[in-house]
Amino acid sequence: MRIALVAVLAAGGLLAQEFRATLTGRVVDPTDAPVAGATVTALNTGTNQRSSAQTDTSGSYTIPLLPPGRYEVSVEMEGFKKVTRTGIELSVNQTATLDFRLELGAVTQQVTVVAEPPLLEQGNADRGALIDGQAVKEYPLNARNPFMLSMLVAGVDYNGSLAYQRPFDNGAIADWSVNGSGNRNNEFLLDGAPNNAQAGGNNLAYVPPVDSVLEFKIQTNAYDAQYGKTGGGVVNVVLKSGTNRVHGSAYEFARRNALDANSFQNNARGAPKDGHYLDQFGIQLDGPVYLPKLYNGRDKTFFLFNYEGYREGSPQPLVLSVPEMDMRDGDFSKLVDARGRRIIIYDPYTGRSVAGTWTRDPFPDNVIPKDRINPVARRIVDYFPQPNTVTPDQAYSQSNYFVSGGMNPAKDRFYNLVFKFDHNIGSRHHIFLRHGSNDRTEWRSTNGINNKPGADGPQPLKRINDAYVLDWVGALSPAMIVNVRSSFSRYVEGSDGVANSNFDLTSLGFPKELVQQLPYGPRFGRYTFNNGAFSYINLGRYKNYNFTNTFATHPSLTRARGARTIKAGVDMRWIQYALQNQGYVFSLSSSRAWTQRIYNRADESSGDAVASWLLGTPNGGSVQYNVMPIYMYRYMAPWVQHDWKLTPKLTWNAGFRMDFNWPPNERFNRMNRGFDPQVVNPVDSMIDRTAFPDFPTIRGGLLFAGENGLPREAADLYKQTWQPRFGLAYALTRRTVLRGGWGRYYMNPNNDFQQNYGFSQTTTGTWSTDGNRTPVPDKISNPFPVVLKPRGSADGLLTYVGRSFNFVNPKFQVPYVDMFSFSIQRAVTARSRLEITYSGSRGKRLQTVKPFNDVEDASFRDSCNYMLGGDRRYCDEQLPNPFKNLAPFEGTNFYTNNTFSRAQLLRPFPQFSTFSELMRNDGYSWYNSLQSSYNARLPNGTNLNVNYTFAKNLRQTGWMDPVNNIMYRAVYDWDKPHRFVASAIVPLPFGRGRRFFSHLSRPLNRLASGWQSTFIVQVFSGQPWQPPANVIILKDPRLPIDWSQPVVRAVKPCVIRWNNDNTITWMQYSLDQGCTEPNWLIVPPYTAPRLLPDRDPSIRLQTVKMVDFSLSKTTRLSERLSLQFRAECFNLLNSFFDTREQFNNNPENPNFGTVNKAAISAPNSNYPRQIQLAVKLLW
Repeated sequence: MRIALVAVLAAGGLLAQEFRATLTGRVVDPTDAPVAGATVTALNTGTNQRSSAQTDTSGSYTIPLLPPGRYEVSVEMEGFKKVTRTGIELSVNQTATLDFRLELGAVTQQVTVVAEPPLLEQGNADRGALIDGQAVKEYPLNARNPFMLSMLVAGVDYNGSLAYQRPFDNGAIADWSVNGSGNRNNEFLLDGAPNNAQAGGNNLAYVPPVDSVLEFKIQTNAYDAQYGKTGGGVVNVVLKSGTNRVHGSAYEFARRNALDANSFQNNARGAPKDGHYLDQFGIQLDGPVYLPKLYNGRDKTFFLFNYEGYREGSPQPLVLSVPEMDMRDGDFSKLVDARGRRIIIYDPYTGRSVAGTWTRDPFPDNVIPKDRINPVARRIVDYFPQPNTVTPDQAYSQSNYFVSGGMNPAKDRFYNLVFKFDHNIGSRHHIFLRHGSNDRTEWRSTNGINNKPGADGPQPLKRINDAYVLDWVGALSPAMIVNVRSSFSRYVEGSDGVANSNFDLTSLGFPKELVQQLPYGPRFGRYTFNNGAFSYINLGRYKNYNFTNTFATHPSLTRARGARTIKAGVDMRWIQYALQNQGYVFSLSSSRAWTQRIYNRADESSGDAVASWLLGTPNGGSVQYNVMPIYMYRYMAPWVQHDWKLTPKLTWNAGFRMDFNWPPNERFNRMNRGFDPQVVNPVDSMIDRTAFPDFPTIRGGLLFAGENGLPREAADLYKQTWQPRFGLAYALTRRTVLRGGWGRYYMNPNNDFQQNYGFSQTTTGTWSTDGNRTPVPDKISNPFPVVLKPRGSADGLLTYVGRSFNFVNPKFQVPYVDMFSFSIQRAVTARSRLEITYSGSRGKRLQTVKPFNDVEDASFRDSCNYMLGGDRRYCDEQLPNPFKNLAPFEGTNFYTNNTFSRAQLLRPFPQFSTFSELMRNDGYSWYNSLQSSYNARLPNGTNLNVNYTFAKNLRQTGWMDPVNNIMYRAVYDWDKPHRFVASAIVPLPFGRGRRFFSHLSRPLNRLASGWQSTFIVQVFSGQPWQPPANVIILKDPRLPIDWSQPVVRAVKPCVIRWNNDNTITWMQYSLDQGCTEPNWLIVPPYTAPRLLPDRDPSIRLQTVKMVDFSLSKTTRLSERLSLQFRAECFNLLNSFFDTREQFNNNPENPNFGTVNKAAISAPNSNYPRQIQLAVKLLW
């Protein structure tokens, strides 16, 4: 076929990651013989731009690169009547098949047909769904984030918080799985340009305002080779372009507290509703550029403008734990667990051996004497808020601090701005320029403390986006079209706790010498209190920011000839990712360990983190000197795609792609590159060999990128990224199409490459010198006498001795996934379609993490395992420390401890604590699904979509026993076997031309007509439970789960424990609940890390059943002006759902196997019913 391109298409776009449509088909005469040489012309009715092609000898034609929009398509041939079809709607990346049968007659005679939208997809095997402009504008859309409509598509799971779906919740709204892909492993495109950020491991960057969106497409199986850098789906959003007529809207969407239901947390406590408000307002305008007496851009130059503002105060009710007032002065006499049993506080400086177990003595009357309370610790405790509530079935100091949403609102201020210009240069060239920007500021507390020292939470949180695209498309010849697009985007994200700034730590009693050594200026510090069964609130926060700059360019070439179209291009990206992460500059942590009965065995009846803290004995903490790195990622992917309509019924798609995804380098080489396990470490020559003559040669040390001949990248470039893609579409009958395909895709690795040990320095404290039996007295008064500063790579193999770290596998291979599908599309009626699909995937070489410093001899571990006849005291025995007082270990407990356990000294690399190898390639995934979709556009204008997905998603990415290389295979964290979605846009049958009240007078008709309702119904399975690691199931513990109860129990609480002294006893809470037969056994130390897979598919969180509804009334004020009123209701049934809060999986905890609904809040649950009112002026 010879293409005669009359005009290059208007209204913009790019060929790479193509969003434009292709029109193809066949022209025949009345006898079904092919007509060669006929001229097929597609007219964009909005911009009056024409594109033409001539049919080849088989009667086939192809017109590529048509911008989405409404078209009129005509066919002319001498000796035949001219045929014109109007009302052709072409959508994002659509390949539409349009066949013509000509009638004999003169060309001057014309046959005009109003076309129906094509129901069946005969042009390619790609699967997905189009979310058109009507759906984007009309569906009830919480916070008006168009990306959230992706949940309407079969095979797509949203894994983010149901509470955080706003256009500036860039992390949560990136949490999607498509056809079993890993979470956050999808490609987001905006006008075809990359729209991902490196932050958060693939955050969604820029979200445009709804009124600027033309439509978007979610491709769940993209067999076209132009798509890559994804292990799941591709979401391609296309913005509007101006046309020859001016269009626009002005709008206000508002929510107020009076229209909302009360929060579930408030209802549980009888509290009144909180003050919630939201105002989302803006103006959108598009049309031809017109400057009076200067320039008339009709048919040539068009513009789009959209501004949107957002103001919200959203209640954030919190149910937290703080120490009771008497506990703050050392009085723990009232401390009881959820069953009313006393929790005993033990003195860590006492103890004796009882049956071979070191056992401490309790404080008399459970009260710490006043003279034993450390003044520094006591001053910090004063920063806790006071308790104000009691939560049933909780311990004395658990869930005792309730902050109503009205007292703790999250305040968000946000603006969003889009400019776009399209220009036609003659008839053969087109360019467009688009700029989008937005800015979000949020103030939110996560611990109930606002605007004063001790506050935790983003105060403020900032997210700033700027995104630019410049695109040129031109016709080199009638058959050849070239496209070059360049884009630049900048994504900034960070948070601070400004109320913690400029705080004098010496006022708490910390020594001036310590404070002067801390980096980044004076701050309050960070203090955490982990109580095992629960945690008290954290105090303090530091500043953390990151910046992603993405520059991309994508030249490509299209050649269309007859029934064949060949496209080729290269996708190139440069991503700069900079971190300004202070970390926890000065932090201390406390647990119940120092005040529990037995120092190395936790139990629910002894110890408390606040008691340990008051004694001045934290058990953890650090001073962090963090580097501020600047990483560079490079990506290049050449590709070629061949689409061939072999016969009128059969289309073949074939493509090939390669992804060169370079591991990052750091601008000044401030990063690690692997670990050498064979090299002799310099520590080996420092050990006193007369005192330790039998100690083995010490080997192993960290390596550095760009040092000693090593490359600057964190790992080698993996080059074997072959990605063949194949697809077939076959029209079995006029109403049935079979489609299938297979493709390979290389995923985008996460941020684990970014390891900077040596350039960042962490000083840890020495909390004990006898293996954690006894704490260092009053350690909190001067926790870090010497603060170490970073030395970069100067220490070489001595870097980070005495500490824990992670290193990257330098031979990392980019993981890949093979995706495949087979579907049957059937036109049920002239306006409805049913599609049934099998879709599956197989992931290979998935990223895994494996401990690297465990004792490699499994028989040693077994010799300490009571279950196998061993004795743990052999592994725990304290032996002289060969590293004591060696200078490289200064600032760690290796420098100060007199002894270490035999287990530590027998590690392969005893000069280090535990560490792991990142970015291994041990993982696999398996996904199988049956998906069905039904779509109907009824004569009354109703648009109905229903889909159901039945799926199973398995992963093998974790270790049951890394020493013996045994992995577990389990359902994926986000496995959802059932997902049902129904949605509809329904014009109500009232007013002129409708079924009811069709003969009203004009004033009454204005009231009766223009009504429309929409709804979205979602039902999907909950997450699988994560059972504990250190247990064996003795008998099936599962119970029927009753979500109507305030405390929901999933498993029987009947637990026995194999103790450190080789005895087996019941957990006291199990006896309290009447257990007579055990279901669970807590295994002793030195067993394998896991004895069960880490997810149980038979125990799940709630099945979510959500209904959103809207009702709107549009009144025409004049020929071009309309006014619309809307009422939208989110969570219509006001249902509560626990979507992320897992059943307690700590068998030491009396709440094991339960979840307390009253203690769940966002982001782990949904919001209560909210009603939104809106008014829009349309023209």
